[in-house]
Amino acid sequence: MKKVYIYSMVALMFVGLAAFKPKPKAKTAAPAKVVLSDKPYEVKFDKTFHDFGTISEGTEVKTTFILTNVGKDPVTIIGHDVQCGCTTPTYTKEPIMPGKSTEIIVGFNSAGKAGAQDKTVTLNTNGGKEIVSFKCFVGEKAKVDPMPSGGVKLKQKSN
Repeated sequence: MKKVYIYSMVALMFVGLAAFKPKPKAKTAAPAKVVLSDKPYEVKFDKTFHDFGTISEGTEVKTTFILTNVGKDPVTIIGHDVQCGCTTPTYTKEPIMPGKSTEIIVGFNSAGKAGAQDKTVTLNTNGGKEIVSFKCFVGEKAKVDPMPSGGVKLKQKSN
């Protein structure tokens, strides 16, 4: 009886060790190597357009565009142009070295902007102008009639 107990415990120990054996690490893909252009100033984006779909009026949304410098010289974003103050890009003021990337975060405030919206952001760089854009449909807020200042008068039941 003791032997069965000992063998059972040893078997249980091996099963337990096998269950907690560390799994081999998955091989991660090496980051894609950037192929540089012969041009002094050239950039590539991961995307140049974003569709936010349908959003509610008053919602603030953001998307990120990844800009990669594939030219031979550093690229600096000098400024930007937008169609209205509802669109706000955020980006680095530091030079983007050849082969390096940076994020361009574009925010949109839909307050007072009901309906279809198509917006562009023009980034002015030392190598020229670069354009990214987005669209969305802004659903109108439900209109609520304000209550009169005196409140609502109810009729009293007479008995």
